[in-house]
Amino acid sequence: MKNFRRCVFIASLLFMPIIQVYANDKNMAKIFPSYTGISGKIIGKDINVRRYPNIYASIITKADYKDIRILGQNEEWYKIMMNDKEGWVYKKYVQVAHPDYIPHSKILGEEIVDYGKQFIGTPYIWGGNDLKSGVDCSGLTKEIYKTFDIDLSRVSYMQAKDGKRIAKSELLPGDLVFFDTSGKNRGNISHVGIYAGANRFLHADGKRGVMISSLNSPYYTRNYVMGARIIKT
Repeated sequence: MKNFRRCVFIASLLFMPIIQVYANDKNMAKIFPSYTGISGKIIGKDINVRRYPNIYASIITKADYKDIRILGQNEEWYKIMMNDKEGWVYKKYVQVAHPDYIPHSKILGEEIVDYGKQFIGTPYIWGGNDLKSGVDCSGLTKEIYKTFDIDLSRVSYMQAKDGKRIAKSELLPGDLVFFDTSGKNRGNISHVGIYAGANRFLHADGKRGVMISSLNSPYYTRNYVMGARIIKT
């Protein structure tokens, strides 16, 4: 009887339908080896590897036709690992087999904005420093940056001196934007917000509290004074 059952079991294995398992392209990002990345190659000579995904960021090193590991991507840049150091390289100088599978890699400025968005709706309180119960414009920026171990001055016009002045066209998420809201723009800073990308910024409005506004609105276009980069790049 045991021999009979063994024969039936072997026969069932022989005639069992073959099932093929395919990887789902949509889930490739979930199995992306985030710690080691995937293989790639820098193509070209004297290619800049920068500290931040921006052409104005400091250069860590240069590379010639170098094998690298790609850890992520952010717009036109790849975050790479080379010689045990992380950096950013412009995409057109990198060769990689499956670019669509490389996940988005957030920069510090994006993390700052994402953190700040959770306080949308917090009421405006002049002199306020509490992200949940009430803040003013510079209290908001100071407390958000404080969470990321970045110290800012308390008032907006002083915060403008805490970073490096940049052109409006160079703004990146996490940069500070400053305005003269006194009634006529004379360049005297009286309001500050955090640039959130796509010409939007996070700030504490005097009437509506913490919110997202557009830099392209007539009011903020007219009263814009400057942008400043607080994050070292």
